[in-house]
Amino acid sequence: MNGKIKGINSNILPAVSRLGILFIIIIMGCIIDPSFLSLRNIGNNLANASILIILGVGETVAIITNGPDLSAGSIMTMGGVVTAILMKNYDVHFVLAILAGLLVGCLLGALNGYMIAYVKIPAFISTYGLQWAVFGFAYIILEGYVLYSFDETFRFIGNGWIFKYISMTTVCMLVIVVAGTLLLKKTTFGRKCYSVGSNATQAAMSGIDSRRVVMKAFIFSGFMSAAAGVLYVARMNSVQSDIGSAYLLNVLAAVYMGGTSASGGEGGIPGTIIGALAMTMVSNCMNLLAVPSELRDAVIDILIILTVLLDTIVRKRMMSRKVG
Repeated sequence: MNGKIKGINSNILPAVSRLGILFIIIIMGCIIDPSFLSLRNIGNNLANASILIILGVGETVAIITNGPDLSAGSIMTMGGVVTAILMKNYDVHFVLAILAGLLVGCLLGALNGYMIAYVKIPAFISTYGLQWAVFGFAYIILEGYVLYSFDETFRFIGNGWIFKYISMTTVCMLVIVVAGTLLLKKTTFGRKCYSVGSNATQAAMSGIDSRRVVMKAFIFSGFMSAAAGVLYVARMNSVQSDIGSAYLLNVLAAVYMGGTSASGGEGGIPGTIIGALAMTMVSNCMNLLAVPSELRDAVIDILIILTVLLDTIVRKRMMSRKVG
């Protein structure tokens, strides 16, 4: 009965604990405001969570494979800045501008992957250093200015609504979530990510080129970060050199709250979605209660600690009661 506890799959209880936290948050929201579960509010929460979830998809793959991508927020910024500059200053068609922004994200992700996989710089150091370099370049490119007021067709990608209650940002997020989940769970590359993250030495002995896997994982993370930046610009109709700075800790929190192991080899995108939704709904509840902004980060930090603590307790009890 390996992997089961008295007939219960060992992956179920942690998932239930995270869903339980989300359910409690929803109940609290309904108590605060009966319209919390209205279609309009659900649509707004999904739209607000979408950029964080897209970032989380790339971050999840990176953490499962080799460690955190601390440059995700800066790559998000650069993807948005490149797209905006090309449209605003050079009159490039928005489709080509978006492709350029995504390409820059892939190149920065490849730089991360090369430094980690081939130069052997730890992921934490490599991505942290790149973060500040990219933020600096974004500031230089924009010369300290804020760009705003973009083409309406481009803005529809991030700010449009279809079927009244579903935003285009949410549609883009759902497409990315499905693609990312299939990539991790249904492809050879996804299985290699888990193998390398669990035990890189053993993966190498099995014939897996861990360097190529790590490289691809961080390219994917860079692509997702740039995609989040493009959608952010389209949604907010503006861009400046630090738009991604507020997202880094939030995306790490969403991924870890969702059950992805900091040591790699374990986790998945569904859990990240739960983590991102929980954080977004808590923020919504605090808005309804008019909680001062200086207290909001503290409340979210406490939620993160409690969620991870509960998940750790559940896992330890499962291990102690594991049969066979």
